[in-house]
This record gives sequence, structure tokens and C-alpha cells, in this order.
Amino acid sequence: MDVIILSIGFRPNMGGLETHLTDLINELKKRLVVLVVTLSPITTDIKAKMVEKGNNLTIWRVPWLGKGLFYKLQKYPLLEFFYLMPPMFFGLLMALLKHPEVKVIHAQGLTGVIPGGILGKIFRKKVIVSTHFVYNFKHDFFSKFAKWAFNLADRILCVSIKSGEEMEENGIPRSKIGKCAYWVDLRKFKPINKNVSKNNLDWAKKFSVLFVGRLVKEKGISELMGSIKFMNKDINLYVAGDGPLKEKVVILGKKYKNFVYLGLVDNTKMPIYYSAADIVIVPSYDETLGRVGMEALACSTPVIATDKGGIREVVSNDVGVLIDLSPKNIANAINMLYKDKNKYNKMEKGARRHISELYSSKNINIFIKEYGF
Repeated sequence: MDVIILSIGFRPNMGGLETHLTDLINELKKRLVVLVVTLSPITTDIKAKMVEKGNNLTIWRVPWLGKGLFYKLQKYPLLEFFYLMPPMFFGLLMALLKHPEVKVIHAQGLTGVIPGGILGKIFRKKVIVSTHFVYNFKHDFFSKFAKWAFNLADRILCVSIKSGEEMEENGIPRSKIGKCAYWVDLRKFKPINKNVSKNNLDWAKKFSVLFVGRLVKEKGISELMGSIKFMNKDINLYVAGDGPLKEKVVILGKKYKNFVYLGLVDNTKMPIYYSAADIVIVPSYDETLGRVGMEALACSTPVIATDKGGIREVVSNDVGVLIDLSPKNIANAINMLYKDKNKYNKMEKGARRHISELYSSKNINIFIKEYGF
């Protein structure tokens, strides 16, 4: 083993972190031997093997109880950390005992950096941590705790400029901060004729807006649902995902004919959905970078997103619209692109080129360099 990837989530869990790690590992295993230490799925009811082996890749999934607690504890970062950290610590300890030859521990987020940092020092391994969130430090106890935790790592790879800035503002030495490079699999996420895609999905030939993500407050799902009454009635709004607010989404779908709940969609099918949509909406309260936006743009679909966090690094004015989050602002931006065909067409034509220039798989070289291989 060359590298251990330590993460609370991995496939078949679905989300931005899991998709990024799949892309990362697919490139890493072309050059290195990788062990993923993760938890059994805690956000879905999907079953997964405890041990999975493939070409240059082994996956260990540590069993853990209390799936429902994950969403309930999101408002309490420290409690969530102490809920998730013990199985991570145990799994990493077993991995290091079995594979003392490992050179690098690559931890994901705050939950991974403490077991990674502590055990990395004991076993004398290089420890790298990637941030996948903007933590919005408030100079309270949590901020001090996070500063101590992240300083356990040798390098901190921040997913966006804003993430790096907040680390530095919270007292992390600039010399420790690098870039956690994301990318899109451009062979997978590519444009498919919209009419063909709509036919494959049995979508009406109307102008279509698509939301993809967890159905939680932080993703702006309530504001999105509120926007439907301000939207042109000739526009269909589709929602794909799962989470605590699912019931409210289902109820709204019964009230409005142009609001459709799709359920949980497998990531392998997403290029069809992105291509069928005329717009993809990312109304998050604070998006660290915006995986969904990247994938949509790679499929030549313009994006409307909340002007928060790192999303502005993905969505420029040439390929999308950034808004202040509110139901009316969401609807106004959608209605504007629906009416202004020239503006929409320019965005559509430039979207894939924009992503290809910034977020291709060449970014794997950033990780290889950080690992020291």
C-alpha cells in the first residue's frame, strides 16, 4: 500500500465528497496502490461489502450504528465529530498495523484529520487533509478546536480560495495550505442531445430546471420550493435527491404539476439528466465549490447558483447566474434565462469549454506532488 484515504463517506454513499473521491482514486490507482478506510453507508440504506478489492484498490468499510443521527447532528459539529471519530480511529489503526509500509495518510475533513494526525505521528507517516467545506469559523471553542485539529496535518489542501482564506484567518500557517483540486470526468459528463435526453427520461418538452443534492435546509431546498409559485408556468422544475425534507418535496409535487420529484438518481445516469435540463440550480446557503455545478457545465448546461462560498470559482457570468438566495431571486433568474434566448445560448456554448480548462483530470498531478511520489 502507498496511500490510505480516510473518509467518513465513500461509494455507494452518494454526494459531492463521494464523487470526488471516486474520481481521485480512479486516477490514483493508475500509479499507486490505495487503501480506502471509510464507514459503512450512514446516509443511505444501501448495503455494501465490508471489504472490497480491485486493481490497486482495497476498500475497508467499518460498521457503525445510528444512521439517522448523521443528519440530526449536523447542527452540532462537535457532537457529530465525537459520533463519527471512534470508528474512523479504529479503522485507521487496523490499517496501519496491517500495512506499516504506507507512506501517506490522506484524511478527508475535520473528522478524518484527528485520527489521521494522531496515528500519523505515532506511526511516522506523512499526513495530508483535504477540506470539503467552508466552516465559517467564529473564533469560538469550535474554531480553536479546529485550529488544533488541522495543525496535526503536515499539509491542508483547501477546496476553494475561500476555504484557504478562512484557514489562514483561523491561525493556520500559510505554508501549510495548498489546493485540493477537484475535477470532472469529461469522458463521463458530456453533452447529450437535449431532445434525446428528454425522451429517454420521458420529460415534457418544456424548459426544464434541475436540482440535484441532499434534501436538507443548507442546500436551499425550502427557498427552491418557494420559487415555484413565481416561475413561468411553462417551466418544469425537477428535484433529484434524498434527505430529511423529502416528505415536503413530495407534498409540493402533488400540488404543482410543473414540480416533479425524481427520487434518488444514480450518479452514473446523471449526464442524461444534466443534458435534459436547460438549467441546473444550486441554491445552497454556502457551497464550498459546487460539484453539481461542475458536472452540469461539463454537460453544457448553464447553472444558477447562490453567490456564496467557492461556487463563484466554478460559475462565471459567461456560463451562469449568481444570485442572492430567495424564492423570488431564484424564479427571476430562471425566468430571465427562459426569455433571453441569446444570453442562454451563449452560456450553453461556453459551458463545457469553461470546465475543461479549469477542472480536468490533469489536476491529479497536484495530489501526486503533495504526496511526494
